[in-house]
Amino acid sequence: MIGCKVNKGQSSVEYLIVCAALVAALITPLENNKSVIDSCSEALQEWYGAFAYSKSMSTLPDYN
Repeated sequence: MIGCKVNKGQSSVEYLIVCAALVAALITPLENNKSVIDSCSEALQEWYGAFAYSKSMSTLPDYN
C-alpha cells in the first residue's frame, strides 16, 4: 500500500474529546443552579416514588 497514511491512536483522542465535552455539558449548571444530572436524578426519584406507591396498593378502590 503505497501512499496510505496509517493513523494510530487518532480515534482514541477523538473519543476522549467527545466524552470530555459530554461530561462538561452534563455538569454545567442550568439557570436554577442544578446540573442536567441533578435534574434527571430528581425526576427519576419522583417517578420511582410514584411507581413504588402505585405498586404498594393492593387493589384499586371501587367507587361505584
